[in-house]
Amino acid sequence: MRITEVKRHPNGKEVRFDLQLVQRRPHLIVASFVHPNALQRDGFSFERGAVSYGFFWRRRPYVMYRMLDASGSLVANRFDIVEDVRLAERTVAYTDLFLDLWVGPDGTPHLKDEDEVSDAAREGLLSRSQLKRIEKTKDLLLRRHGVIAKAAERLLP
Repeated sequence: MRITEVKRHPNGKEVRFDLQLVQRRPHLIVASFVHPNALQRDGFSFERGAVSYGFFWRRRPYVMYRMLDASGSLVANRFDIVEDVRLAERTVAYTDLFLDLWVGPDGTPHLKDEDEVSDAAREGLLSRSQLKRIEKTKDLLLRRHGVIAKAAERLLP
């Protein structure tokens, strides 16, 4: 079954992705995306045919993407700090709070888009509670990303 991922930002930007449902649980949707073209993103390379699995939990302050090359080897795990995750029959929607944590196969975490968080805060696009959520979730992910990724990996076919 196809589902749509709707990623909204506090600045009004919205991006949609067409995904394949992999698994549905009451508080979790796992979906996949096959990369139609090669691309570079935040220092990581994705070849045509690479597969990203998205993990969308209703009550967690992050979503996770497990990105594999075409042979199934890990390219990276990425965690996006989010709020308002909504899981519906054919849609996953959430508000992305800009900050991402990328973790390569060697386990080294790399924070990305801290400048976007600063810019959004300066422009008044992020509330005090959202900034606290970002900071608290960043600390959690820096400490627990490995444990979270291992648990997510066990959910894959």
